[in-house]
Amino acid sequence: MGDFRIIIDAVGGHGQDRSKKDGEVVDFKEGNPDANTPESIAQELIEKLKSNGCSVQKATVTHWPADNYPEGREVGKEVVDDLITGVRKNQF
Repeated sequence: MGDFRIIIDAVGGHGQDRSKKDGEVVDFKEGNPDANTPESIAQELIEKLKSNGCSVQKATVTHWPADNYPEGREVGKEVVDDLITGVRKNQF
């Protein structure tokens, strides 16, 4: 038993509930009643890990990470959604 990290870089339809601002709670199922959004799927994974005895310390979705756009995105200005608390940092 020990620490581990799962990192997934993906491209596709994401970023539900875009009207939410910094510090507000996001509805990751917004617009998709079947909950088939990347964020909802990631939340399911978190719940499965927890039910398997894992302690999940951090789980976030970073929209347009600055390190993927060295010429066009400012570090720290990315929109980051916390998949555990649902709280958004920054805004679209």
